[in-house]
Amino acid sequence: MKKLLSMIIYILITLSISVAAFINLSPQFGTNPTQDQKRLYANYSNYKNGKFQNAEEFVMMTGDMPLSKFFKSDSNRIPNKDLIHETIDLESFVDAEDHKIKISWLGHSAFILNINGNILLLDPMLGQYAAPVPLPSLKRYSSKIAFSIDDIDIIDAVIFSHDHYDHLDYSTVKQIKNKVKIFFVPYGVANHLIGWGVRQESIIELNWDESANFNGIEIVCLPARHFSGRGPLNRNSTLWCSWAIKSEYGKIYFSGDSGYGKHFKEIGKMHGPFDLSFLDCGQYNVAWKYSHMIPEEAVRASKDLVSDFFMPIHWGAFTLSTHPWEEPVIRAINHAKKTNQKIIAPKLGQIILLGDDMDTKIIDWWNSY
Repeated sequence: MKKLLSMIIYILITLSISVAAFINLSPQFGTNPTQDQKRLYANYSNYKNGKFQNAEEFVMMTGDMPLSKFFKSDSNRIPNKDLIHETIDLESFVDAEDHKIKISWLGHSAFILNINGNILLLDPMLGQYAAPVPLPSLKRYSSKIAFSIDDIDIIDAVIFSHDHYDHLDYSTVKQIKNKVKIFFVPYGVANHLIGWGVRQESIIELNWDESANFNGIEIVCLPARHFSGRGPLNRNSTLWCSWAIKSEYGKIYFSGDSGYGKHFKEIGKMHGPFDLSFLDCGQYNVAWKYSHMIPEEAVRASKDLVSDFFMPIHWGAFTLSTHPWEEPVIRAINHAKKTNQKIIAPKLGQIILLGDDMDTKIIDWWNSY
């Protein structure tokens, strides 16, 4: 019995050491803040006891959900075939057009924007797996996105909301890092980028309610109700946030990942009204209701923000919860109609122009999958 117990302990210790070594030696897990950075963060009201904090109550898991249910292969949790993106003609896209803001959704929370000739990427997770290793259950629905990174010469700005794998992708950063003029990130996320070869001088880190300007565009870091971490031991070591993107051509709100909270109404009062809001309303579950909104809450948030148009995001690319893959957009459209909230649901890769004449016709393209 003692021999068996010793063997079990030996196996567990060996396994733990192997896992720790893999995490420490694998760059995709990122880099933790230094002690000097932690001392700096300690001066902020949203950082306590060595961790960033939410402004409201936050519980990671409010109920039990067996892992077997999460990894269960229900046919309705993924599309029945590869999701096809409309192809973006980058040569045309990068040109300024009548002072309009061009927008194209790349699935999940990723966007490419053109604001008066400035090319921006929002949470450009363009890789194939929403994980540090290629897990089949976390594979992208689309084998090919709307454009090739190789075809973009210059990216004026990249904005990241937090460091989770489905938003901050190691492979994507490695592809774009030498093309990007400036990265906007919440505190702590710069360490990951620097570890992956991004020049420190090309990164601007911000705390909630701080802002920066470039080329006539104001980028405002704002609260979100979520969490962070890329490994088992660095939970909430970096900040998470939402963003307001303001220019003379329009105002856009980008929620990143967030549960519903009072911050939406506060942001609406301080920075609204918005022309368009990209709001998290996918990969929700009652077990983590504080970190992701259900579609009806996202519609409510759009009204709190005083947003003319609302677009549901955080769906259409990966299965990270147990609901049917297209359920978020269907529920969002239904509730938006009930509450007279204008909503758009473009195809993947489709180019839309921000403005009063924005096409609100809903084409239920998801029914083809």
